Amino acid sequence: MSPSQGPRKDVYTHGHQSAVVDQHRRRTADDCAAFARGVIETGMKILDVGCGPGSITAGLARWVGDGSITAIEPGGDILETAAETLSAAGVDNVILDEASVYELPYLDGSFDMAYAHQVLQHLTDPVAALEEMRRVVRPGGHVAVRDADYYTMSGYPESETIDRWRDVYRKVARHNDAQPDAGRYLYGWCRAAGLHEVTLSASVWWFTGEAKMNWAQSWADRCLTTAFGQQAIDYGYATLEEMEAIAAGWRSWSEDPDGYFHFIHTEALAQVQGDHP
Repeated sequence: MSPSQGPRKDVYTHGHQSAVVDQHRRRTADDCAAFARGVIETGMKILDVGCGPGSITAGLARWVGDGSITAIEPGGDILETAAETLSAAGVDNVILDEASVYELPYLDGSFDMAYAHQVLQHLTDPVAALEEMRRVVRPGGHVAVRDADYYTMSGYPESETIDRWRDVYRKVARHNDAQPDAGRYLYGWCRAAGLHEVTLSASVWWFTGEAKMNWAQSWADRCLTTAFGQQAIDYGYATLEEMEAIAAGWRSWSEDPDGYFHFIHTEALAQVQGDHP
């Protein structure tokens, strides 16, 4: 980043309130990093960008065995939460760092892989982030990123209230100069960042039964208790009464025994080529 650009100030649309963190703790490496599993080996050094509560990090740590994971967040109590998760998981090969993905405090080629799950969708400059991830990965190593596409979030039975939630969320994210439909942009972003050997895949998260109930309750709570809900009101995209109605709509929808919800993730596994610039 050149001095003229100044520090970037990303706004995390979700926030780190308990309604968000508790849902994110359900994520695992098996769920979220399977697309990269084939190139992860014992002894590797992996950078986990935007580790959140550390549940994916714990799985990556087990996969690399006597290797190591460096997991970063730009700051805040979430690193303490990650430390608690990792301690409970019994893994001891993780370093937790406070760092910005735009200015990674690591030498060129320090890692075998840089990984990020649902991170680029929240950044004002995802290409710059990918360039930094590429810089700290050795030639022949990989950058592995996975992001959702909020436009694809839909379910049964159809709900005008949930349609309204999706519209409000996407407007809030874009107000934050972020891209809620990031999944469809990954290929172009990787190429713009100088990552041209890209293997793409896609996978679907789907929810029925208890998982559907958890998903719906999480979003009902997020509408009322998290940064997203407050931003929606502050930015003028919804009133408090509308957010309360959306939360109630999520809860009502979740009671249908035949209820179903899904959305698409895109996954990009890019191999770093040649020498670093």
